Amino acid sequence: MLALGCDVGTMFTKTVVMDNGNVKGHNITRNTGALREIVDASIHHAAERAGVTLDDIHVRGGTGMGDKYIGIDHVNEGVIKCIARGACWALKEVRTVVDLGGLSTTIISLGETGRVIEYRTSDKCASGSGFFLELAAQALELSVEEMGATVVAPEDCAHMSTQCAVFCESEIVSHVNDGMDVRSIVGGINYSLGSGIATMINRLGIKPAILVTGGVAKSRGVVIALEKHLGREVVKTVPADHQLIAAIGAALCARERRQS
Repeated sequence: MLALGCDVGTMFTKTVVMDNGNVKGHNITRNTGALREIVDASIHHAAERAGVTLDDIHVRGGTGMGDKYIGIDHVNEGVIKCIARGACWALKEVRTVVDLGGLSTTIISLGETGRVIEYRTSDKCASGSGFFLELAAQALELSVEEMGATVVAPEDCAHMSTQCAVFCESEIVSHVNDGMDVRSIVGGINYSLGSGIATMINRLGIKPAILVTGGVAKSRGVVIALEKHLGREVVKTVPADHQLIAAIGAALCARERRQS
């Protein structure tokens, strides 16, 4: 059975087309301009990559803050439920999901059957988010990819006294003006982000296996820093792009709703 899932986030729109639980086509598009047009294009690109038309897909699920911009008939699914369902698809034994999105960090605790037991979201602060990393990258005149690929030993990291996206930018500029090595600054940013995310996880309670999802999950520097603060490894490899997990969950939830 073909199923489509679309996750309209704060910074990107992610769409997948699945066939019997396997991703056949997907699309990730930056949200710049008219959001309804962006979402429509993402959906059509994903269907095209899957080699099907929208008329072939009768099961459609949507989620995310911009779900209202999905212009095709679909079932709305809660984003926490979708992240959890997508995470269980990626890793059956997952018990803690760490979703690092564009403007928020969400920690979800799951039971043995994949049921959501408890979750916490830091959606009132951009710390630990993709937006935070973009601000930092701009201040250092680097790409987000360059920052993510930078791994620095803790003892060589610059000290970052704040995890606030606004104040961190001025602190970065201060370090640059003092002539500090850029790698040390990037390492300090990643280490600081890892610390904040680890604090959220510890407050909820760590239950392995831990799976990291969302766009920031692609940042190797942040994920390794997170592991150092947690004192344990997290699962870094998934069968699909980390950003697609909620969209995959939306498709699966919609399919299961249809079958029930």
